[in-house]
Amino acid sequence: MYEQTVYRLIHRYSPDKGIEEFQDIIIKEQCFNVYINDAYYRSICCTPSHLEELLIGHLAMEGVIAQSKDIEKIYFNEDTIKLSINRQPKDKMISETYDITCPAYRVNELMREHLNISDLHKKTGGVHVMSLASIEGLLVSREDVGRHNAVDKLYGYCLLNNVSCGDKIFLSSGRISNEIIQKLVTMGIKLAISRATVTSLGQAVAEQAGITVLGFARGDRFNIYTHPYRITAGEDK
Repeated sequence: MYEQTVYRLIHRYSPDKGIEEFQDIIIKEQCFNVYINDAYYRSICCTPSHLEELLIGHLAMEGVIAQSKDIEKIYFNEDTIKLSINRQPKDKMISETYDITCPAYRVNELMREHLNISDLHKKTGGVHVMSLASIEGLLVSREDVGRHNAVDKLYGYCLLNNVSCGDKIFLSSGRISNEIIQKLVTMGIKLAISRATVTSLGQAVAEQAGITVLGFARGDRFNIYTHPYRITAGEDK
């Protein structure tokens, strides 16, 4: 429905050629005015892909809906999105939770798979990539210029497809902040892996919420910031 990239005229410098004009591919960011039951809700700026999942995930995170079928209709028109929902705002729905462990050797294997999944990131370098995985491999990945949007898209996918998050591994291309941890709490995630770091508040909230957070998963190393018992060491397969 919407293009995810655009070509724009830029100027590029190199020592041998100096400054020259260049047509470059850029990730598209688009803002949508969202209306719920004909009342203005807010503006959402995002990569215009998987918009239904984004809206469902976002509204569920905010407690506006509890499940995807609470939305009766979604209407898209250029930069306007109108939704009809059939319930009043409620508290956030907390997903059923399980427990999960992961062998240490699988952590970086999953991260490599995660980082290689996004063609948009390879083309533009302009999106965050978020994935859900099992021990066996990736299940679903979503991209967006905003980290929060990418997580919302994942949650929207899970709500639409009745996928439980509690026994899944969350993978992130970017840092794990407090806001991201709060979203993982709502999803029921217990194990999160990032290529980057975790913030101090993100670590504190994850510790309190019982979420294992791994950071700097690169090469064959990673840091464990909270609840290390979910990572099992041993010989590689």
